[in-house]
Amino acid sequence: MSLRAIIKRSKVGGKVRAPPSKSQAIRLIFYSLLSKVEIEDMPDSEDIKDAINAVKALGVKMEGRELIPPPSPYVKENYVKFRGSATTLRFFIPIVASIGGEIVIDADYPLRDRPIKRIVEALSTKGVNFSSHSLPVKLSGKIKDDIVEIPGDESSQYVSGLIYGMIIKGGGKVVIKPPVSSSSYIKMTTSLLNNFGAKVDFQGNVISVEREKDMIPFKGKVPGDYALSSFYAISSIITGGKLKITGLDVPENYFGDHSIVEIFRNMGVTSQWEDNSWNVESGELRGIKVNVDDAPDLAVSIATLATAVPSSTVIEGVERLKIKESDRISTIITTVKAFGGDARYDKGKIEIIGGNIKEGFISCPSDHRIAMMAGAMATYDGGVVDNACCVNKSNPRFWKDLSSLGAKVSLVG
Repeated sequence: MSLRAIIKRSKVGGKVRAPPSKSQAIRLIFYSLLSKVEIEDMPDSEDIKDAINAVKALGVKMEGRELIPPPSPYVKENYVKFRGSATTLRFFIPIVASIGGEIVIDADYPLRDRPIKRIVEALSTKGVNFSSHSLPVKLSGKIKDDIVEIPGDESSQYVSGLIYGMIIKGGGKVVIKPPVSSSSYIKMTTSLLNNFGAKVDFQGNVISVEREKDMIPFKGKVPGDYALSSFYAISSIITGGKLKITGLDVPENYFGDHSIVEIFRNMGVTSQWEDNSWNVESGELRGIKVNVDDAPDLAVSIATLATAVPSSTVIEGVERLKIKESDRISTIITTVKAFGGDARYDKGKIEIIGGNIKEGFISCPSDHRIAMMAGAMATYDGGVVDNACCVNKSNPRFWKDLSSLGAKVSLVG
């Protein structure tokens, strides 16, 4: 069913809990192949449902909130179809190839159209057979070697999947052919697994993986998601409110989604992390130049706030945005223009000049972040988002949370 969000001019502020991190939750769910996992606040997004179905297809049992691993992961199902989670797909392929077996993998659109060429090429010489370079694909065989080399230009998620696969195999190495893009998400994987007893060493473009006999079970909550939280923050910043977002872990010391706190501060926002909370308040906004190659999802958040900035903001390192849920180079530019800003793309960078947000309209191109981008901007002077339910991919509570913070949101469908 199509859903339309109608947003009126609002003032957004108050206090809200950060949406659970989709990236962390998916990594925890795949960790259930190695040890018991109990997630106390399991997100209800479509991507999380894909991840749960993925591990169930490999022998994991779900009892209440607990994900219980099999004695050894195995290919239990001969067919699996995902909704739209590219992260799940890209973890799943190398993990299945590490376990060994035969399975047909498919997905709904637009995930079905997203590339899997790099992982197919990397594993086809290692004892794994693929029926196609695109979905649907039949995978059979097992990785023979303890060293896998893969280009890093398509997706870091293959690398994370290979790390899990190497742990399942008992150890090995992943060699990334430069460039090493989205390295923050690889570091997220290595940090999580090292905390649970694995030995994953990421140096330069080589990742060495060892497995301890007993991995540590997980029981707890999923950390909050900085990138998803940023759309609440932007709504408050541009409408003159003051907002506290709780449930966020200490920012890491590498560039990643958490870096949005500092990026917004550099853009003139009063933006501080304190006691697991992110506090924002509007200031004198200014444009910046920033490279997002290590955390490309932040491009949407930066572009959203940049539409309120009268000077130029330049976002570099955006080439891989073309293969996200939508061609985000195109959809970011279209959405900025729909709400009164100007944007252009040239030679690997997007330039945005804003400062005069006006009422706008978009039809969401099945891209959750673009819908949130439009929703945040619409709080300033109104707007309409068609296909507004696409936020369910990562944050089903988005419209409800925004409304609780003072946004005048009506959902029609």
